Amino acid sequence: MRDKLIVLIIIGLIMLLTNLHSQSSLEKAKELLENNEDEQAVQMLEEFVEENENNVEYYKLLATAYLKLSQNPENGMIKALKYFKKCKKSFHRTIELDPDDIEARKFLAESYYYPPKIAGGNKKKALEQLEEIKIRDPQKGKKISIEFLMFDEDYEQAIQKCNEYLSQYSTDLKIYHYLGMIYQQKEDFQKAFETFETVIATDSTALNSFYQIGRTAVFSGENLERGVECLKIYLQYEPGEDSPPIDAAHWRLGMIYEKQGKLDLAKAEYEEAIKLNPKEKDYKKALKKLKKKK
Repeated sequence: MRDKLIVLIIIGLIMLLTNLHSQSSLEKAKELLENNEDEQAVQMLEEFVEENENNVEYYKLLATAYLKLSQNPENGMIKALKYFKKCKKSFHRTIELDPDDIEARKFLAESYYYPPKIAGGNKKKALEQLEEIKIRDPQKGKKISIEFLMFDEDYEQAIQKCNEYLSQYSTDLKIYHYLGMIYQQKEDFQKAFETFETVIATDSTALNSFYQIGRTAVFSGENLERGVECLKIYLQYEPGEDSPPIDAAHWRLGMIYEKQGKLDLAKAEYEEAIKLNPKEKDYKKALKKLKKKK
């Protein structure tokens, strides 16, 4: 009895040490990714998954590392595609180990839906993942369906799906923002303005909708003062990763000033946009065109 107890204690200690080692290794890999040492992270994580092919966290982190490498412009097109394929393979392994991992399925759905076939696009596979998401999370599945319709520029169907979605989830402001974007693309500018205003009336931190009011003012030539006001609000904050950059906001603001005949103000905004992003040709074209008016 005593010997059996000692054996159990030893097994328990071994398991504890193994778990501590795994956790430490995972944190080290995360630290490498945070420091943009992506190749070192990949090398480490590839060793981890060889040692433990059933660890879902390793595969998810490895997929993230491959994705970062695929997005590094220094790696070139061929390497980027290679890393992206490895990223998808790791996410496929993730859902084999954890079929309920919605984020991994979402990534796979999008990575098959958006690229052309030559870059690995496959809408059939995308829709297969979407169906699995709908089973596990109907709300997220409906939202992704809307995003796919918008990508395909099937705006009438997208509007219908947005309204169906909002009848169930009326507080989801992101769908109102989507509606505003659709109306903007359809050049139904009045509805676009109204929808973006609905968003910011509920959430005064919805910066993307402030930006889009300014952008809609540019496209429509209407509500110019409101467009200026909203872009100035946008410029007071640091935009997130999924938001238009500050230089684009200066450019749009310059366009509104130009429409208002405030050419000096427009020139200052274009120059600021160029200062922030000297590589953007549209900014330089706008400034060159403006100078011909003066």
